Amino acid sequence: MVTITTERLPDSLVSLEIEVEPERVEKSVERAVKKISQQVKIKGFRPGKAPRKAVEAFVGEEQVFATAIDDLLPVVMEEAVTEEGIDIVGPAEDVDLKSREPLVIVAKMPVSPTVDLGSYQSLRAPKNEVSVTAEQVDEAILNVQRRFAVLEPVERAVEWNDFIRADVRIEIPERVNESGTNDEAIDQSEEDSEFPVRENEIALMPGLAERLIGLEASETTQTVEYELEAPELPDTIRGRLAKISIDIKEVKNEILPDLDDDFVVSLDEEGINTVSELQQSLEKQLQENIDARVQADYREEILDLLLASSTLEYPNVMVERAIDQMIDRESNHASHTEEGKQQWLESIGQSESEVRDSLRDNAVLSLRRELVLSELSTAESIEVDAEAIDEQVDAAIESITQGQEALEVQARQLIDTPDYRRTLASQQVIDASLQKLEDICTQEIDDGPDDEESSEPVSKSRRGSRRKKADSADETADETEVE
Repeated sequence: MVTITTERLPDSLVSLEIEVEPERVEKSVERAVKKISQQVKIKGFRPGKAPRKAVEAFVGEEQVFATAIDDLLPVVMEEAVTEEGIDIVGPAEDVDLKSREPLVIVAKMPVSPTVDLGSYQSLRAPKNEVSVTAEQVDEAILNVQRRFAVLEPVERAVEWNDFIRADVRIEIPERVNESGTNDEAIDQSEEDSEFPVRENEIALMPGLAERLIGLEASETTQTVEYELEAPELPDTIRGRLAKISIDIKEVKNEILPDLDDDFVVSLDEEGINTVSELQQSLEKQLQENIDARVQADYREEILDLLLASSTLEYPNVMVERAIDQMIDRESNHASHTEEGKQQWLESIGQSESEVRDSLRDNAVLSLRRELVLSELSTAESIEVDAEAIDEQVDAAIESITQGQEALEVQARQLIDTPDYRRTLASQQVIDASLQKLEDICTQEIDDGPDDEESSEPVSKSRRGSRRKKADSADETADETEVE
């Protein structure tokens, strides 16, 4: 038996002080002697037969004792964790040998985070409805027409909505920024590039399009210089002077097809034969895109609202694990091997510590969101719908087999795995939890909570992580297709 003393520390750490009885230490030392005697050749003794004194004389008493502790430590620590009912989430930190006689080991163990959602039932946030505008529908229709436009070469100066074909060189000198470091010089060239010149659209570089108006095709290179001020530019670019050398080879006028029923019929879209039907179809798609984007933004808003009202404590090992997962995604799984990770780091020109530091803030935010959402699913008793999981698995198999029974067995072996089902179950709980949070936040301000008990703050509990961030919807009319 071991004697255990525990102490709760900040950041979800527990200090374990474990005192091991001398008899057990002695047995571990004897096993270490036998183990070492089998690994080394001691003159005059067969492998595994050298006595303790001979082994200690050959490798040293400290080496024998260290081997004994290395073998004993994981066993007694596991016993202590089990006996104390500690839910650990990672390896021990700062393991220290406090004394040898008696043997006392002190270690810090990272344990499950604590999450207190507070009075989450009182959270409220209005959900704004956004409708498609006539201008957005017109823009979507124009984009459909542009897919079938004819480009006609013209001998005149550049006008809005023209296309130009040109050789372009963009030069941005080096600059010393506010932090005292250098923003590197940029020198990029593109030959025989063809692009449109449109209002509110970027032509190679923000601010260039309007400066192309009035220029003509010429055998000589024309130069445009201006300060880069567009807000969408990164800080390393914004405020710098750009010199753009452009050799315009050709100006082309964009001729759009007439917008009439004949044009709509030529699109060969089922159920869409008139201009009115095309407008309705595009309006529907635009509204669906807007609704999806608004929904994603709103759910992120209310999740952060829940996070702001909650109290969390979690061990740093969970943050490091989240960073590992982000690196795995960023590197397209190259980090699975040390060689692959190093090649990826070289390709992006950063050290591993630089990458980890750059990802840390997002990893912390993601982890905190996961924890509060996981706790919400527990507080609201949200459970997995097994039948829905079965239906999703069957649908995935059907998408591969397309009704071909001969492929079903192989497809099911490929898709219907425990990992895939866990992924579906996790996402199902996430979606249901977000919907519950939305239901709470969209209640009328003067409404009471769902029931009397739920108005009380949720008590602290220890939860795991399982939230994934939803994908955002398409935002522009350019990406809208005819149904």
